[in-house]
Amino acid sequence: MTAVLERPSEYLDLFDEELDEIDGGITIGAVTAIVGTAIGTFGATYAAGQVAGERAYYAGLRNSYYQQIKWQVRSAVVGLSSSIGLAGTALGATVMLGFENKFYSMS
Repeated sequence: MTAVLERPSEYLDLFDEELDEIDGGITIGAVTAIVGTAIGTFGATYAAGQVAGERAYYAGLRNSYYQQIKWQVRSAVVGLSSSIGLAGTALGATVMLGFENKFYSMS
């Protein structure tokens, strides 16, 4: 038994030369802008966390007490920021990363 593959009546053969030039896509400038924006956003968010950690330390928060409340603080920051979606969750985690890195370095 043999099967015959029939092409639709609108079928056109594509030649190799036609595949060389494709319209559309994304340019290197657009990729650079997207990556630069992401780095700038997360860098600024990390820096904000560092400032918060430094201020918390100078306001009197010490490591012994922070160890008792750190999970509540983490869940509050990440939970509040997750209300704006997955990017918010990542930003909240970045704030906490900056906060704890700075706070622990000062303790």
